[in-house]
Amino acid sequence: MDDTDWPTVTVVVINYNGRDYLATCLDSLLGQDYPQERVEVVFIDNASRDGSPEFVREHYPQVQVIVNDTNTGFAPAVNQGARAGNGDIVALINNDAVAQPAWLRELVKPLIMYDQVACTGGLVLNARGETVDFAGGEAAFYGHGFAAHREEPPPDDLVLGPTLFVSGTSMATHRRLFLDVGGFDQDYFAFFEDVDFGWRLWVMGYEVWFVPTAVVHHRHHGTIERFGEPRERYLLERNALATIFKNYGDDTLARTLPASVILSMLRGFFNEGSDLGDYRITSEDEPEPQPHVTPMTGAHLAALRDFGLWLEPLRNKRGEVQQRRRRDDRDIMRLFRKAVTPNVPDATFLTVFQAAVDTFDLMWHATTRQRVLILTADSVGPKMAGPAIRAWEMAKTLAREHEVVLGAMSAPKASHPSFKTVHFDAGNAERWIGWAEVIVVQGFIMYHFPEIAESDKAVVVDIYDPFHIEAIVLRRDDPPDERWRTFKSDKDVVNDQLMRGDLFLCASDKQRDFWLGQLAAVGRINPATYDHDPDLRGLLSVAPFGLPTDPPRQERQGIKGAVEGIGEDDVVLLWGGGIYNWFDPVTLIRAVAKAATDDPRLKLFFLGTAHPNPDVPTMVRASDARRVAEELDVLGSHVFFNDGWVDYDDRANFLLDADVGVSTHFLHLETELSFRTRILDYLWAGLPIVCTEGDSLSRLVRRHDLGEVVRSQDVDDLAGALLRIADRERFAEARRNVEELAPTMTWERMLAPLMEFCRFPRRAPDVERPDNPYVNVGKIKRRRRSPVQLARRFVEVTQDKGLANALRMAQNSIRVRAGVARKRREVIRS
Repeated sequence: MDDTDWPTVTVVVINYNGRDYLATCLDSLLGQDYPQERVEVVFIDNASRDGSPEFVREHYPQVQVIVNDTNTGFAPAVNQGARAGNGDIVALINNDAVAQPAWLRELVKPLIMYDQVACTGGLVLNARGETVDFAGGEAAFYGHGFAAHREEPPPDDLVLGPTLFVSGTSMATHRRLFLDVGGFDQDYFAFFEDVDFGWRLWVMGYEVWFVPTAVVHHRHHGTIERFGEPRERYLLERNALATIFKNYGDDTLARTLPASVILSMLRGFFNEGSDLGDYRITSEDEPEPQPHVTPMTGAHLAALRDFGLWLEPLRNKRGEVQQRRRRDDRDIMRLFRKAVTPNVPDATFLTVFQAAVDTFDLMWHATTRQRVLILTADSVGPKMAGPAIRAWEMAKTLAREHEVVLGAMSAPKASHPSFKTVHFDAGNAERWIGWAEVIVVQGFIMYHFPEIAESDKAVVVDIYDPFHIEAIVLRRDDPPDERWRTFKSDKDVVNDQLMRGDLFLCASDKQRDFWLGQLAAVGRINPATYDHDPDLRGLLSVAPFGLPTDPPRQERQGIKGAVEGIGEDDVVLLWGGGIYNWFDPVTLIRAVAKAATDDPRLKLFFLGTAHPNPDVPTMVRASDARRVAEELDVLGSHVFFNDGWVDYDDRANFLLDADVGVSTHFLHLETELSFRTRILDYLWAGLPIVCTEGDSLSRLVRRHDLGEVVRSQDVDDLAGALLRIADRERFAEARRNVEELAPTMTWERMLAPLMEFCRFPRRAPDVERPDNPYVNVGKIKRRRRSPVQLARRFVEVTQDKGLANALRMAQNSIRVRAGVARKRREVIRS
């Protein structure tokens, strides 16, 4: 960008007896790498007595100097400087701060790149750069603002993005907008005027962003410390109450103001030296109480007094702010981050604080609870496969903090006390999408309901299952033309999801590398997403399957003694899931037959062969497995099949009846990208594992020595591994390692990226703004099939799954399409 393209900037410096700091501050401003001809510095002096104005006039003649007759305070002086300046942007820096050369350029860039950003603020370090003074704004419900990471070493993972407020020590905003919204509150004098200003901008529909690359070094409180801590405390307490009074909506203010006043008063009494005396009446001859109040306690009382005297003008200011409200409190309070945080470590105060929170129900109203809608195309009920299990566990985990609804495209047959389950269809899609603040989708959900993509909601796309790669393997025996049509359709569905998601979740680092390539191919790795999050973890995070926090409990025998041919002393090898075409059960059965000649105790049990989702076709490998077991004459003696599907809540009875978990597969791309969820159940149950090499969990088994990892399709290697793991010492060693690892892989830990996103949901920077040049954010194109294609598909499904399933799927498809069309007509008519 040419120098003349950068906006003009007015940098305002407020001073009161700060001559000792001025040279380093002003030198740093004159040394900015911003085009100097487009910068003016306005120096406002609040009646200093140390010769500050004369010093600036003599040594910095290019600086405009304005001298006030009295100390007006920081906030009024900033407004004065903004009015006196001529820049497009007004920037603030404290007189006791030093800016790094790129400070101004970095502050201004987001203001010209993103239309919704009205104010930016930078990273503030201490004078030596060793610790943080400010790295983003946080706040409590009672109006106190906090600096994120204060007095910590500068974190390495700070990113550009929204924050409730930025510090007046380092700030930039559009000058005309600053004046139009009222600037800093003239009556604040100093402290929390930046909190109030940032909060006000959010109320009015603007955004405030933290810019970690805009760095200043600050001698914290270099000016105010001359006035003493009680006066500082007075301003903090008074201004905090004024801030919440002006900026909360009616309902939130009614809950937070009483608690805030009570807590402000109590904070004042927890100071060493104050003693109010004993006012209890126990007898007539009790002496008069002799209270002693320190200046610090007096500061709190004076703050409450003056807040009360201030109510009439504050009511007028509140009216002006509320009249321009464009966001509700719920959206803004997500940015508080420390909404329910006490700031006095006294035990009595903490007891009262908790009582206030409980009395006024502030844990709900002042925290970041969101409305989260989780959608799956899989069947939700007693019998569930991987996608539904994952959605179910997501709902359980998120429900600890949020209001969660789990929707399925078929009527759910299970419920949970912590969240609601619903049948999500065309008739109620609009209602639930409108209700949600965060929407989590899997598989083909967005294809069936394009309204999700068209909404302005924060959308999480769970891409742990790369189904377009899976289908290449699954449909290997299909006619070539149908296989290619399916591939192209799947590819389009995946790309549409990648174009819309605000957060993507995958199951492993290997998957993440794969999905990064696909995101790059559709243009989602671009300047906007990179600038917002250079490692892109905020766009694409790893969130594998997890383990339940509670250990499994056995209520009955599921295998030993319950399945004819398997006794208490046998070594049960459990195949803990379905038999899909990318698995290799035949090599395992041959290995069991071979190993059983040396150790007859070996018994292989397949947990499920009939998938609970009727849309899943019958798998060739399942038929092969049974046929080979019969041919080797081990069916019913060493190999056993459960012809149904075990209920999700009943699986512990089978897992705890097993001795070893097994999983074998072929080596191909699907294997490398897969995440064998059954192995997580093995870990949960404390089972040593025997598995084929090549996928992410086989690497986990090998790295932590959880069992045996074997070569693909190698009967001898696998038979040897089964005999080794059946050895008592080897079994015990592997089991100890499993039990040590399992507690680190709970659902709560694995879903941490999703938990964090739902606490502070956001739209991805490149899809939020329709005029962004980096990615096409138009409506997701609806994929249409001709009547001939639909008829051909019906015939194929009939042949594959039977007429009943084909009719049911056709009925569902017609209902979804008709419902969407009806809703579209209603929108057009309205």
